[in-house]
Amino acid sequence: MADLLVALACGLSAAFFLLLLAGLSVYLLWRKRQTQRLYQGLIPTTPTIPQCTTPVLQTSQSSSYGSGNVPFIVPPRFKTAPHLREEKAGRQDAEEWEHHPDLHTQRGSLSVGSWFPLGSLRPDLYQLPEEPSEWSLPNGSAVRLWFALRYQEEKEQLVVSVLRAANLPARCQGNIALVKLQLLPSDERRHRQAKARRKGRHPQFNDSFVFQVSNSCVDQCSLHMSLYTVEQKKHHLLGQILIPLRHCELQETAGKVQWRDLDNECDQPLSKNGDIQVSLNYNLSLDRLTVVVLRARGLRCSSDAGVCVQVSLKIHTQVVRNKWTTVAKGNNPSFNERLTFRLLPTQLDTACLTLQLQQPVTDEPVSLGVVVIGPFMYARGRELDHWNDMVSKPQELVRQWHALGTVTTVNSMDQV
Repeated sequence: MADLLVALACGLSAAFFLLLLAGLSVYLLWRKRQTQRLYQGLIPTTPTIPQCTTPVLQTSQSSSYGSGNVPFIVPPRFKTAPHLREEKAGRQDAEEWEHHPDLHTQRGSLSVGSWFPLGSLRPDLYQLPEEPSEWSLPNGSAVRLWFALRYQEEKEQLVVSVLRAANLPARCQGNIALVKLQLLPSDERRHRQAKARRKGRHPQFNDSFVFQVSNSCVDQCSLHMSLYTVEQKKHHLLGQILIPLRHCELQETAGKVQWRDLDNECDQPLSKNGDIQVSLNYNLSLDRLTVVVLRARGLRCSSDAGVCVQVSLKIHTQVVRNKWTTVAKGNNPSFNERLTFRLLPTQLDTACLTLQLQQPVTDEPVSLGVVVIGPFMYARGRELDHWNDMVSKPQELVRQWHALGTVTTVNSMDQV
């Protein structure tokens, strides 16, 4: 008796399931028919093509479609005054390209009137955004400069695009701004110059310059850019930046917009033993501490003396690694060398950097000055701020001047 009841229940369940499938199939077919009828009602049998201001591309002179096909109609395009001006400028650029196809390959200055500074992009097609995050103004009174670099290996050319500056002092609002560019050390005696398009505190330059640099000499060169304002034919320096060139970094940042805050030496008085300018960066994912020794000034040595910088990484009281820059001559030498150290994130609070300027005249180098940059355990003031800024800004090379002290003073601070 129980087996019969189970069989009866299974049969009823199967029958109910089949009826449900049949009903669902009928409903889907009905919905499909209704959708097709509605779509056919929307398509006119004799479509009218509206008049438009631009010609429509046709594949043949005698094209026709059947009643079952869906016609494709290009809608009219209504042009506004700005679009007409952009289209006219584009036609002028195309005519200029036809008459002067080799304009962008020659050396010298290139105007962005017809050529976009980043590669070969057209300015009327690829406009820079007005106020994205990368155009943000600097804090305080710092003056910021935006630029882009691209190195063309096949032509051995470095293309430098000066884009804009921001936060100029209020007294310079009515003056013309200039940016002077030099490629050091090969181009020390002459410079290129970019002139702002209009006056104001946020001038735009949009100029590109080409420097001829061989592949073997890229890593030995540095780009020097200085911002001036012109008042009554006199040039007043607002600030400058020095960018060491590295082949691998030029490939990573090719054509990308970069910015730097200008270094204003007038706000930083010269110390007794001289100063050294250093850039720091810590990459958390690679456990890498990068030290860029840029230059020094006001050293107590003769103008033809050779000077180098010894950079030491110390953890607690033990020196882990020593590295040296190449020898540069003069009491205001430029080094522009990048040194890297491996440092774990857990060691950031117990590590410090010691930079000592040395004059290798004998077997025992003569110390010209030393500075210690690190956390609160080792440093105070500007040196402590520089270390903290490096940790808090992993995407930037934080640059700063430091006053040099004597070796005895630094050793006494370490003992304290």
